[in-house]
Amino acid sequence: MYAFAEADDITYQLETLQRLLDPTTRMVLDSLDTPTGQEWLEIGYGLGSIARELSRRIGPSGAVHATDLSTRSVSAPTGGAPIHTFPLDLRTDSLPPRPFLGIHGRLVLLHIPERREILTRLVDALEPGGVLVLEDWFCPTAPRVLNCADSTDAKIFTEVVEGILAVLRNRGADLEWAASTHEAFAEAGLSGIRAVRTEPDCAGPGPAHRLYACNARQLRPQLLALGVADELLDRFQEIVLQPDLVTTGWRLISTVGTKPGKH
Repeated sequence: MYAFAEADDITYQLETLQRLLDPTTRMVLDSLDTPTGQEWLEIGYGLGSIARELSRRIGPSGAVHATDLSTRSVSAPTGGAPIHTFPLDLRTDSLPPRPFLGIHGRLVLLHIPERREILTRLVDALEPGGVLVLEDWFCPTAPRVLNCADSTDAKIFTEVVEGILAVLRNRGADLEWAASTHEAFAEAGLSGIRAVRTEPDCAGPGPAHRLYACNARQLRPQLLALGVADELLDRFQEIVLQPDLVTTGWRLISTVGTKPGKH
C-alpha cells in the first residue's frame, strides 16, 4: 500500500514536490517532440501541474488523460488540450482502452511492488513511435549532511530520514528502482533509451527539507513504531528549517524510451 495514501498534509506535500521537481520535468519534456494534437496519459498526476504543462504543449486538438488513486479537478490552461481526470489503481485497474503518443509518470513505480508488470502494460498502451517518460528518485540512503551547526543535529537528521526510508520499504517501495529503469525499458522493448540525472544540493528551509519535515509528520506513528524517539522527531522539525543546514539531494532519474515503429 502506498505509504502516503491516507496521510495528512497531502496537498502541502504535493505542492512541495511540484516546487522541487517540476523544473526538471519541464526540462525533460523540452527535449521531446510534442506536436499539437497528441494524446498523453499522466499517471499519478497529484495536483496536476504536469498535466497542465502537457495540455499547454499539445494544444486544444489533443487530450491529456490524468489518473491517480484519488482525483482532483484540474483545469486546462487557456488554449490547452482538455484534461480528463479519473481514479485508477495501476495494480488492479485497466488502463484506458486507447493508444497514447506519450505517457508520463513521476515518483509512481518506485512505490509499487508490481512495477515491472505495470511498465509492460504502459508500453502496451503506447502507439508505435510513442514515448514513455518515467521519473523516480534513487534514494537508498539518507542524504549526506554537508553542513550543520551541530553534529548531534546532523545525526538526528540522518536517523529520521533513514526511518522514513524504512517505512517506505516496509510498504513495498524499491528505493533503488530508478537505477534499473534503463534496463527495464530495454526488456520491455523500448528503444532510443536515455536518462537525465539531477542531484542538486539542498540548502536551508527549501522545498527538499520542507518535504522531509512533511513526511516525518505524516509518518510519525510508523516512525515511533520503528523506535525513533518522540523528542528526536520534534527536534527534526526544527533542524530541517535551519538556514545553515546543507545536504546532498536525492538523485532524480528521468528515463525516456520510444516504442519502435511509426505513428
